[in-house]
Amino acid sequence: MANRRTVLIGLGGLVAGGGAILGTGAFDTVEAERTVSVETTGDADALLGLSPADRDGDGNNAYVDEPDGGTISINLDGNPDQGATGLNQNAITTFRNLVTVTNQGTQTVNSITLEFNTDDTADVDASETFSFPVDETDDDGEDMVGNGDNILTGDGDIPGSLEPGDSVNFGIEIDLIDGGDEGDLPDGDYTLTITAESADN
Repeated sequence: MANRRTVLIGLGGLVAGGGAILGTGAFDTVEAERTVSVETTGDADALLGLSPADRDGDGNNAYVDEPDGGTISINLDGNPDQGATGLNQNAITTFRNLVTVTNQGTQTVNSITLEFNTDDTADVDASETFSFPVDETDDDGEDMVGNGDNILTGDGDIPGSLEPGDSVNFGIEIDLIDGGDEGDLPDGDYTLTITAESADN
């Protein structure tokens, strides 16, 4: 069984200002320096906010950690306090409403893709093994989305885009019947990449 299933999420942005050329004079080269301000922040305060979803209505989420000012991590290894140390073999295990994604920027987001990738030591077909139950809030409007696909499907209660201030929840489904490796999830590093694109891209 994989002893480490963590989520590594990175977002970056860069804005640069340019100059204007006035008049009719010709020139060969212009060199100008401009200040560029770039700042990073923890997941909760980023332009694309990532936070543990409210799984039971009381703000509890046993599977997602959110360190102060840091990046969230998802741990699906089990509950050692209760004797659980991993996923069932030859089974499909679904974890609903793990992470809430919130558009905290100023542009509409029209695409959010979730994709599991594995290192060379984990010989597993991620497209067959991992998928994502998606929910606009935490009700029954669930839609299953494949690995690497856009979770903003526009189907049922799932939005087709996220306006500033809007949120969507996603979970993770792990198929060890049709996916995995002979009913098991091999040891290795599993990385979840979240990619968001605005309507202006």
